[in-house]
Amino acid sequence: MVANRELCITTDESCYDSDEVDNYNIAPGYNTANDWITYQSGATHTPAFKSLRVDSFSEAPNRSVIIEESIDQVAAASIFGGVDSITGNFACNFRGWDFHLNGLLLGALGLQTPASVASNTAHNAGYKYELAMAPATLALKIVDNQATDTTGSNNVLGTTTIYRGVGITGFNLGLNAKETVKATVNWLAKRAEAFDIGYNTTSTINGDPAIFYNAVLKWTPTAGSAETMKCKGFTMDLSRTMDTDNIYIGSEFLQGLYYNGLTALGGQITLGPGDWQRIRTMMTGATTGGVNTLDEGKREFLGDAATGNVLANAIPSGKLEVIMHTADGSKEVAKITCNMAKLTEAARDVSGQNMFNKTVNWQAQINTTDKFEIEVYQP
Repeated sequence: MVANRELCITTDESCYDSDEVDNYNIAPGYNTANDWITYQSGATHTPAFKSLRVDSFSEAPNRSVIIEESIDQVAAASIFGGVDSITGNFACNFRGWDFHLNGLLLGALGLQTPASVASNTAHNAGYKYELAMAPATLALKIVDNQATDTTGSNNVLGTTTIYRGVGITGFNLGLNAKETVKATVNWLAKRAEAFDIGYNTTSTINGDPAIFYNAVLKWTPTAGSAETMKCKGFTMDLSRTMDTDNIYIGSEFLQGLYYNGLTALGGQITLGPGDWQRIRTMMTGATTGGVNTLDEGKREFLGDAATGNVLANAIPSGKLEVIMHTADGSKEVAKITCNMAKLTEAARDVSGQNMFNKTVNWQAQINTTDKFEIEVYQP
């Protein structure tokens, strides 16, 4: 058997269940015949793995050794295994429908609602995902076509590694001129399962990647009208701070995916050199002309609401939408919506007679009314 290298994903929702952890011996769950994960507790098996076309992949199993230091030895007197710490990342083109089929969007955002999105003249039927408190737990499968098992009578080319209890700690998108839309994903895992044969999934890759020239970035200022931004680049960075020290006495494995910090969601927009409105708004806090400085017409330290003289210190805000289309531009394939984005920082520089470089940073405001959503549609 000659294996193909590939990365595959499925959900792994029962990996951290107390029934599975407390009542059974440690055992692999990967079912090689059906290409899914089974549980000793009898919980429903996972969906079958789905292939994801990636540009690059890295993994870093780390045994986090415990070292004994003593006064009678110049180096480590003894070394023991510590926490089984596994992290990695991969990069790929943005294929929203594939991200839905294999569960990646559930792992990144956490909530799929509603059950479906109806088709219309702009796009086919699809699904909507919303940033939520609890992301889904995933499993990753990596097939190494160059590793060789030499333990048997024949050398078998290809090995399979299953990473269980995977949490997505970073989900980043980059949209730049002259490029496809890129996604990078950072992850951590509970443990690994290793197999000496390359068990390929090779499921269908769906649709073409989104390309810069058929993407649209829209900005609707608060209390203003929607406008299409002419910009050179757009980034979105979702960073979930998960507790990598959720370790209990009696086990070397991570015990669950929990937060120990604020989830950060924001990014940067690289403006066209002619853009002035965003830079001006960052300086003055006003979305229209006629205001030349922040809180113009008010008095510092007066604090008299009756006369309208309390400072507002307005932060520019609005709705961000990124709409991606098929390669031929005939249909929408995905839409990213941030209902309330705050512009937090602007930068402008120039050298000689070169064009001005202009950027603004944005950060999402998330609460019961302000949502962050990604819709993906069938190709």
